[in-house]
Amino acid sequence: MYCRECGNEVGEHTDVCPNCGVRPLNSTNYCQSCGVETKAEQELCVNCGARLKSAGGNVAGTAGPDEPSALINVASCCVPILGLILYIVWKDEKPLSAKSAGKWAIAGTAIVVGIYILFFVFTFFLAMLGSV
Repeated sequence: MYCRECGNEVGEHTDVCPNCGVRPLNSTNYCQSCGVETKAEQELCVNCGARLKSAGGNVAGTAGPDEPSALINVASCCVPILGLILYIVWKDEKPLSAKSAGKWAIAGTAIVVGIYILFFVFTFFLAMLGSV
């Protein structure tokens, strides 16, 4: 990763750039992926194609942090199609939230399938007892 203030290469989890003393994503002068100069209004690096990040790890131009929401997770579990839609919409902008919604959608689907299987087995068992 490169500091967006001075272009110096820094570690992925570096809080403050040792070269310029600024937080690595608190500026807009350089691409965080390849270190090439950028303009403040750019959203993509023209050299490497990376989406330019701002402070907090957000892609420039997007709102809110990428933190999975418990409410979205529960909604995705109860209505799996919602989780699938959110995954598709968020997979590039909010990868952590998208992955979480997708996992909960899969969990909700697995629970429903499990209930149907148990219901089928139980009904079949009762039918067998009734025919004896």
